[in-house]
Formats: sequence, structure tokens, C-alpha cells
Amino acid sequence: MLIDCDNHFLPRNAFDYMEGPLADLRPKLVFDEREVLVDIDFPGRGNRVPMSTPLPAPGSGAFHVGMTDIQTRMSDYARMGVEKQMLLPQFTGWWSYLIEPELGTALAHSWNTALLELMRSYPGQIEGVALVALQDVDGAMNELQWVHENRFKAVVVDHTYQVKDHPYGIPIASHRAAWPFFKKCEGLEMPVFLHAVQHGHRVVNLPIFQMDGLDMYAPKDAELNLVATITSGLLDECPRLKFIHAEQGTQYIQPLAERLDAIYHAGRQVTYDDGEGATANWRRVLSPKAPPLVPAGMADEKNKLPPSHYFKNNFLWTIETEEPELPDAVKFLGADHFLFATDYPHEDPGGLMKFKDRELLEDNPYIDEPSKELIRHGNASRLFGID
Repeated sequence: MLIDCDNHFLPRNAFDYMEGPLADLRPKLVFDEREVLVDIDFPGRGNRVPMSTPLPAPGSGAFHVGMTDIQTRMSDYARMGVEKQMLLPQFTGWWSYLIEPELGTALAHSWNTALLELMRSYPGQIEGVALVALQDVDGAMNELQWVHENRFKAVVVDHTYQVKDHPYGIPIASHRAAWPFFKKCEGLEMPVFLHAVQHGHRVVNLPIFQMDGLDMYAPKDAELNLVATITSGLLDECPRLKFIHAEQGTQYIQPLAERLDAIYHAGRQVTYDDGEGATANWRRVLSPKAPPLVPAGMADEKNKLPPSHYFKNNFLWTIETEEPELPDAVKFLGADHFLFATDYPHEDPGGLMKFKDRELLEDNPYIDEPSKELIRHGNASRLFGID
């Protein structure tokens, strides 16, 4: 069996379940004569934040009719040999945390309602990954309860929290207003997908870093958020919470885990008398030569255990079957941390392989068969509680 744990869909009726004045603000899907999604007209999108770089609708893979047509989609999945799919939204061109809270919650509930219809129409084949509006934490928690009662298997959030004041967001784990939501996810045993949304805000890949190509050296926003789930103390508050890092690749896993562990075990014994200013290390040791830029309680890491503990106990990753570093990551963490994915119907590097992913995993000579079985379906079955 194969369970696809990362793919995208936009039902044609995704926004048909909004009522009252908010219904006038809902997105409207625009199709061409070939029934291909070509645009999304969204009156409630709001003003663009200066210097942000959101991608326009409809997004990668839209020319596949299976982006919006369920029958075409199911035919494609039969061709791929995938029996079950964890269905995520197609985010591009309409979704972000900048939408007004009430409207955001209404959009999320409408999308979830449309997905629930698909789950009931294709039992055992489509499993729901719910959308929530974290700009409305109370609304997100209410929606979480509703989707849990309707047997959705997971929720999905962006790894970056955007603000309207400027184009630079923060890691979602550093947005402490959302922690009650994550605590509720832990209590309901609801795994959380962390997935990029092309809203145009960035945590670290700021325009200034693009000068002289420095953006290729800066860590990715998703990696910063991964670290923040640890260093913020979120996973000490929610030790049973499971995060699924989607579309992040695997080559960074071992070096990042080892580097964070080395910093953790080094403690605060090192001094930096020969340093060059208010770096992160100066802030941590609170050198009198460089006053901290933020209070000590904010500069310090909050995690109580070595970072590798959280890698092994709280994290899973969707795979890209063509990635040469995958076998090394499997060897380092164990196969039980990885989930099969096609990224259907996207045309990014991972999505381009959607009709070859089954074969690529099957033919990989560096991953043994028991590990492949865990990646194909064993891990997902255990994590999401599906047969």
C-alpha cells in the first residue's frame, strides 16, 4: 500500500459554504475553456504589504485538471498506484494569516466542509488535513474540535506567521499566541503539518540578503521554524505533539541536529572576549562589552533536552523520492520518521516526479525493504490512526 502524505487540491465548491456578508468576500475560481484553473478572484484578500512578494493564483500544477476535478484526480492516483491520500489545500493566491480573522475562520471552515464531503464520497481513499486560521486562535481551536469530531486526521499550518506592519514574519513556533492551539492539538492527538504558503512574507530571506547573493547562505524559513519549535520551549510544553515537516528535503537534518546538540552540550562556559559585537553568542553570555539586544529571557534557548531528542520524538518529514540524501537521513534518524509524498499536482522539483515516485522508492538500493514499507504506509498508518 502507498499513502500519499503531501498533495494539494482545491474543490470547486471550496468556498460555497460561507453565509451572510462574508459570502460576498469569498474567493471565486476562474476557469478557462479547458476547465483549467487560471485565476482566483478574492475580494477579501486585503491590501498587499509593501515589499512582500506573494505569488499570484492559481499556483504550480494548476494546468492539471486534477487540481480541482476529483474524478481526474482519482484516475491519476490509480495511475500512480497510490491507494490513500492525505489531502491538503492548494494555498496559492488566496490563503494567508493576513486575512481578517473572522473571514479567515469562515474560509477555513468552508474548505473543511467541502473536504468532508470528499472524505465521505471516497471513504478509505481520501483522508482530511484540515485548514485553520491562526490569526483567530479561538476560532482555530473551535475548528480543530469540529474537524476532530469529523475524523480529520491532521491539520496544516504555515511555518511563518505574517503581520500587516511589514513584510518580515516570525516562525510560527515563536508566535506564542498560537501555543494554546498547539496544546489542544497535542490533547486531541492531532498531528500538525508545517507547510509553506506563498504569502510573500519572509523570516530571514529578506531583500537585503539578496545583495551579493547572501540569500543562498541564509537558513530557510522552514528550518528556522523547526529550530524555534525546540528553542522556544514549545515542545517542552507539548511533549507529545507531532510536527510533519512538508517539502523541506532531508539533506539538512543530520548536520542541523548535530550542530544544535553541540551547542546545547557546550553550555554557557565559553566567553567571547575577542568577539566582534552583539552576536547571538554575545547575547547568550551577556558580555558587558555587548549589551543584549533583547532581554536575557528571550535570548536564551528554552529547550530542556538535547535538540536531537525532539528530532527523534516530535518530528516527521515527507520525502522527495529523488533526493540523493534520503538514505543518509533514514540511516541517521530511522525510517519511522519519514512519510511517502508526491506533491501532486505541483510542478516544483518534488512534484515533477509524482508519476515516478513509487518506482523511485522501490528501486532505491540504499534503503532496505522493511524501511521502505514504513515509508510507504506503516508510519502514516500509525501516525494518523488509519487502517
